[in-house]
Amino acid sequence: MTVRPEHRYVRAPAGRWRRFVPLTATIVWLWLRWRWLRIQRHFFGEARTAEATHRFHLSAARSVARLAVRQQGLIIKTCQFLGSRADILMEEYVEVLSMLQDAVPPRPWADMRPVVEGDLGAPVQQVFAEFDTNAVAAASLAQVYRARTRDGHDVAVKVQYPGIERIVHWDLQTIRFLANVWSRLETVIDFRPVVEEMERNAPEEVDFVHEGHAAEEIAAMLSTRDDVVVPRIYWQWSGRRVLTMDYLDGTKITDVEALRAAGIDTTQVADSLIDLYSVMVLRRGMFHADPHPGNLLVLPAATPGGPARIGLIDFGLTKRLPEEFRQQVVVLTSAIVAQHRQQVTEAMEGMGFRTRVYDEDTYYALGEAFLGDVLRSGKAYADAALFAEVNVRLGRILRANPLVEVPGDVILIARVMGLLSGIGRQLDSKTDLIDALIPYLEEETAGEAAS
Repeated sequence: MTVRPEHRYVRAPAGRWRRFVPLTATIVWLWLRWRWLRIQRHFFGEARTAEATHRFHLSAARSVARLAVRQQGLIIKTCQFLGSRADILMEEYVEVLSMLQDAVPPRPWADMRPVVEGDLGAPVQQVFAEFDTNAVAAASLAQVYRARTRDGHDVAVKVQYPGIERIVHWDLQTIRFLANVWSRLETVIDFRPVVEEMERNAPEEVDFVHEGHAAEEIAAMLSTRDDVVVPRIYWQWSGRRVLTMDYLDGTKITDVEALRAAGIDTTQVADSLIDLYSVMVLRRGMFHADPHPGNLLVLPAATPGGPARIGLIDFGLTKRLPEEFRQQVVVLTSAIVAQHRQQVTEAMEGMGFRTRVYDEDTYYALGEAFLGDVLRSGKAYADAALFAEVNVRLGRILRANPLVEVPGDVILIARVMGLLSGIGRQLDSKTDLIDALIPYLEEETAGEAAS
């Protein structure tokens, strides 16, 4: 199956059972096929089952992609995230699921117009001088239109899909059910903490007033940088389901061919991206938590000879870390860099990690999987071979001593790191993460010593 953006829009199924049954049936069927494949590999060996393994993963990726396009909502959002993980996922999944970034069919203007006019309290032609009713982008929860205000500003108008709050609620119920079932069948990874974090964030992702304020805070925080752009919010033309902002005319960050054709140094873009997130997470404790390729644009330098700029869009998922937790993240990162086992354990315990049995080796292995192996690889990303090695080692340790508690904030940080890792691999980043992180770690240590 090839998923293309020109696919005709089909209304997403509404209703708890129409959301529940297709997703559950697909996941259960794929799980059964996967278990059968594991039995075959056990008896016949990996070499003899290599072709069957490839066919299974390609078929599974296509099945999930078809389901995502049909169901939309949180299902397609999750698959878009997985499709951007070129650093860890098998080629079959990356090739198929990455196409979902641009594969959400836009909804008809007739469906969206009542949302716009209802939130703005006036007909579109009264509010805007120009409004292109053909959507320029369609995502999992909303789609975007290009318009011009009466005072001449080119703007992007983000409009929430009608009924999306109910769909998100039903999808969360289904994902919660599947995570609970999985926790009874498989012991290595417990997805329930991930679901809990999704449940905490979902209300904010469908509240555009919250998103607009988050964008303004991030913009103020990064205002001194010349390598980042955050669109201005126009509150007079915004509401809870409509958000109007500056239109950023940029290139998708993973369109490496287009970036190089425009004379943009992808290595500098990768460096800027890592430094930008180091500032947000380690120094300021507030960060854009959904940096998938569709939310990161690259714009030309503001001045001749200056750096290309990264345009951040979609602040629905923005995280503010408590100050104590931010400091613990810095301490944990420093301990992983220095390979201090006891400090890694103490930091992870302080952050809220808990394993079934207290064991320093388990915590250290988690720290290495979280960051250490990538740091010592000398790259800005984990390639597939490295991830496979880490996964085997971590799986063996967690089978013996499973995690029973995972702090939700860490899940978001890990998600961000994973997305950045995938983007770094696509940009062929040359950044050495240790060199990139140490200034921020030393800055924190120096600040503590001075106080």
